[in-house]
Amino acid sequence: MEELQDAIEDAQYVNAISTQEDGPRPVLAWEIPTEEQLNTWKEKVKRQDPTAYSLEWTLQSAIGLFLFSAFLKETCNDYRRINFCEEVIRWRKLHFGQRVDKTKIIVTTYLEANSCLSLPIKMEIDEYDLERIHVKVDDLETLMSANFDSSNDKCSIGLHGPVREDLLTGIHNVLEARAAYKRETEDLKAESPVSTVPELKEQLDVSAGNGETHQEEEQTHDKDQTEKVSTRTIDDISGDTSISRHPSQFRSVTKRCQKKPDIKALYVADNFFDKAEAIVMESLRKQYLEAFLESEQYTKLMNFLWYQDRRVVPEDFFVMRVLGRGGFGLVTACKKGTSGKLYAMKVMNKRRIKMKKSEQLALNERAALAAVESLFVVNLKYSFHSKDDVFLILDLMTGGDLGFHLHQKGRFPKKECVYYAARIMLGLQALHDRKYVYRDLKPENCLLAEDGRVKITDLGLATKITPTLHGAAGTRGYWAPEMLRRDRKGKRMPYGHTVDWFSFGCCLAEFISGQNPFRSEAALNFGLERGKQTKEKAIDCATLEMEPKFTSERFDADAADLCRQLLNKNEKTRIGANGCKEIMAHPWFKDVIWEHIILDRKKPPFIPAKDVNAASQSEIGTFAEDKTYQETVVDEKDDDFYKKWDWTNPMAFAAEVIEFLIYERVTGEPLMPAPPHGTCCCVIS
Repeated sequence: MEELQDAIEDAQYVNAISTQEDGPRPVLAWEIPTEEQLNTWKEKVKRQDPTAYSLEWTLQSAIGLFLFSAFLKETCNDYRRINFCEEVIRWRKLHFGQRVDKTKIIVTTYLEANSCLSLPIKMEIDEYDLERIHVKVDDLETLMSANFDSSNDKCSIGLHGPVREDLLTGIHNVLEARAAYKRETEDLKAESPVSTVPELKEQLDVSAGNGETHQEEEQTHDKDQTEKVSTRTIDDISGDTSISRHPSQFRSVTKRCQKKPDIKALYVADNFFDKAEAIVMESLRKQYLEAFLESEQYTKLMNFLWYQDRRVVPEDFFVMRVLGRGGFGLVTACKKGTSGKLYAMKVMNKRRIKMKKSEQLALNERAALAAVESLFVVNLKYSFHSKDDVFLILDLMTGGDLGFHLHQKGRFPKKECVYYAARIMLGLQALHDRKYVYRDLKPENCLLAEDGRVKITDLGLATKITPTLHGAAGTRGYWAPEMLRRDRKGKRMPYGHTVDWFSFGCCLAEFISGQNPFRSEAALNFGLERGKQTKEKAIDCATLEMEPKFTSERFDADAADLCRQLLNKNEKTRIGANGCKEIMAHPWFKDVIWEHIILDRKKPPFIPAKDVNAASQSEIGTFAEDKTYQETVVDEKDDDFYKKWDWTNPMAFAAEVIEFLIYERVTGEPLMPAPPHGTCCCVIS
C-alpha cells in the first residue's frame, strides 16, 4: 500500500513540476486585512520609516513599481514617461556593449526630436524582479525647472534643456569612438592577416538575450585578463565602464599602435541616465501621486505589503513528495497556497534539535541563508516556526544532486566538470564574501535545477569565520587537513575559508575521475599501512599525509595541476587563499567567459530528465521516535532560541505576487484558487 501511495505522489510531483510553466495555480485566496488591521499596520510602518507612503518608498518594492506602472497605463492612459523609466531600470542591469546598444534605442525612442512624431508603443512590465534603485540627484527642483516641460515638442517625454542635450551628445560620442576604434582594428588586420585583433563587436559586446555566442566555446583568456574581469565581477558586477571585456586584446592593439585607446570613451557611464530618470519620475509624482493613493492599484499594494509583513504559518503551504532527510527532519517539495509557487520545505523538529544540542547550528543555517542572496546558492524564501518544528522554505531544485548523477554516469564530461566547478566556486565565494565558511561541500550538496543550473545547498554547517574557529565539520574525506591538525598540546587548530577550497578540490577530482582521492582504496591502504586501525583513521591519515596521484588517463595536465593546487596541505599557499579569482585565472578555466557564468547566461551542458531525480521515498525513510526522543521536552525557555526565526524574503514574495498579477493581466480575469481537495497537495497539520 505504501509503494502505491509513493507512486501516486511521485506522479503528482512530476505533474506539478511540468505544469509550472503554464502559470500560477493557487489553492488559497490572498487574505485581505480588515480596515483595523490595515490601519494598525500602516501606523507601525510609519513609525519605523518616516518616508513611508512617498513615491520613493512605494517604488522601492518591485510590487510598488508594477502597480504604479499599471495605474498610469490602465487608469491614466499615460505610458511614455513610465516606460522610459522602466527601460532605464532594465538598462542599469546590462553590462559592457549591451549598454551601448540599449542606450541608442532609448535615446532614439524617447529623446530625439522626431520621437514625438512616432510615439513609442505601450510596454507592460513582464519581469518578476524589476526593482528601481533610487539614485539621489542634487537640487532636483532646479533641474526640473530647467529641463522639463510637458508641452514641449522636442521629445516624447517632455525632457529638454542641458540634460537632454548631454544624453544626445554622450551617445553620439560613444558611437563615434567605437566606429573609430573598429576602423583602426580593421586597418591593423589588413596590414597583418595573421593578427588576432578581433572585431569590435566580438571584443566589446556580451550578446543580449541568452548570452550565447559562437565565441563561448572557443575564446581563450590569458591570466591577466581573467584576474581583472573576475575581481570586478565578484566584488560588484555593476558594469564598471573603465574595464574592457578583453584587456589583453586591447594591449595587443596598443603595442602595435604605440598608443593607448581611451577605453572609457567606448562605453556608457553608470550614471548616464540618472538625472533624466529622476526628472521624469518627479514629473510623474507631481502629476499622479495623489490620484494613485486613492486608486484600486494602491489598495492592492497596501494589501500585498500587509500580507508580506504578516506571520507565515505552516498552513500557508501544501506538502508533496519527500525529497530527502536531514539531521533533524525531512525535506519535501511544497506549494505556496496563495501563489501556487513550488518550493522545497526543510522541516527541523525542535525536540531532535534539542536532543543533539544543535540549536546554534540551526540558527547559523538560518542566518547564513538569509545573509547570502546568490545565483549559485539555494536561497531562502521564508522561515517560520510552529510549536514543534522550525521551517525553511527554499528554492526547489528538481534536477537531483550531483552525487546522484555522478553515480549514474560514473564521471562527468569536461564541459560539465567546468560548468559545475565554475558555479560551485562562485557559490563558495558568495559565502566567503559574507564572512561565512561553508564546511560541507560534497557532490550530494550540489543540486541541479530543472534546467541544469547547479547551486550549493544545506548551509547547516556554515558559520561565521572567527579567529578561534576549529573542529572537523562536514563529511570525512572532504575535510581539509587543517581541520584535523592539533598543536603540541593536542588542541585543535583554528582555520578559515581555505577549508572550502580543499573540499572543492576533492569534488573537482571526483567529477573528473569518478572518485574522491581521499575516499579511495589507495587512501584507505595508505592509512592502514601506517598503522591506522579503522577506516575512519586511515582516511584522516591520508588527508593529512597522502599526495594523490592524478593519472593522465583521467586528468589532463591542467586538471591535474589545479587539483594539486587545491589539495595543497598548506592552507596559506593553497590556490584560493586570496579569493576565487586565483582559481578563475587557472589555465583549466581558460575557455570560460566569466561574464556568462556570473550573469547566469551560460547554457547548462546537461539538462536532467523531468522525473523524480531523487531516491525513492521508502529509501529516504523516516525518523525513529525512540525513548530519548519521547523524553525530550521543549519548553518556553527553548523557544527563546527561535524568537527571531521568522523571515520573509521580500524579493521572493514580490516575484510571487507579480507572477500572479501578470497572469491576471494576460487572461483579463481574476485568478481564482482551485480547491485543494483531490489535488496533489495536503496541508501540513
